[in-house]
Amino acid sequence: MRFSHTIFLVSGVILCSAAAMPLQQEKLAEEQFKNITSFKGNKASEVLPAMEFMSASLKVDCDYCHTQDRSSDEKEEKKVAREMIAMQRDINAKHFGGRNQVTCATCHGGRTNPLSVPPVEGINDRARRNPEVKPVDVLAAYGKAVGTTANGFQMEGKSKLYGKDVTLSSTYLDGKYYIVAHLVAGGDIRQGYNGSAAWFAQPGGQPFPLPAEVAAKFVRDNMLPLGPGSLPALTNPSGGTVKIGTRDMNVVSGTTTGEKGRASYYFDAKTGLLARTMFSYPTILGSNVQINDYTAYKKVGGVQIPMTVANHTGDQDAVKVYSSAKAVAKVDPEVFNPSK
Repeated sequence: MRFSHTIFLVSGVILCSAAAMPLQQEKLAEEQFKNITSFKGNKASEVLPAMEFMSASLKVDCDYCHTQDRSSDEKEEKKVAREMIAMQRDINAKHFGGRNQVTCATCHGGRTNPLSVPPVEGINDRARRNPEVKPVDVLAAYGKAVGTTANGFQMEGKSKLYGKDVTLSSTYLDGKYYIVAHLVAGGDIRQGYNGSAAWFAQPGGQPFPLPAEVAAKFVRDNMLPLGPGSLPALTNPSGGTVKIGTRDMNVVSGTTTGEKGRASYYFDAKTGLLARTMFSYPTILGSNVQINDYTAYKKVGGVQIPMTVANHTGDQDAVKVYSSAKAVAKVDPEVFNPSK
């Protein structure tokens, strides 16, 4: 019994002592860290997890926004981060009852620049401007790498159309093309471009001209790049660099002449050959993006031709794989016009 009384007395002393002591409150962020703005009023223990979330959302480390002195406001990225935090809180307060429905990850998704266009394969390979990369030199190197030709080309290969394998027969000359997709059942799909108008014909149907608002994209899906002159001209082009996989790229970017859109041309820094084109087409809600990748170059008639062309857009991907190509001295220009 004495033992029980002793435990009770000791417990009572501890409880009374605890009641007499003021509860220690956790420090606020501004009490523990210097120069706190966005997290003022939050608990200090909430700051580092929030920093980790931002780091993961942009796939960057602390030094992206901070200098060695973490309290410094020297970096512009830190100032922008504060603005983005305020924007996130405002959006969620107005539209989601204060819940963190829209976050850094919503727009950034592992990128430093938020994606403002539909997701397209290759969209994250954005070039950084580099004044040492001169567009005129890059394009000249491309022309030298490709070679020159006065020939047309006939190519045979395969592709997928609406999820089905099809056999392709293509004819190219001076930026013009005529492509026939031979369906296993159901006839042929024909399409062409005569240098000024693009057209399309379903199996057994009459050719119809493509509307101007989609014709440019259609033509650029099917173009066969054969030197600087085969690429749409750019106004005020600038140079840049980027790495795609393990390959270093020199990039030429600018506004497509006579259009509102922009284009970037990616050239393999080692070979000088065109590896990718990226076109941006503005709409009233945002821009659509089209990316074309060119690989498996083969010398045909003294000219380097990409035998594999991959087209990437927000709604679908398609790959043309050519197994043969031959230069032809003469091509009847009528083949590029829609037949009656």
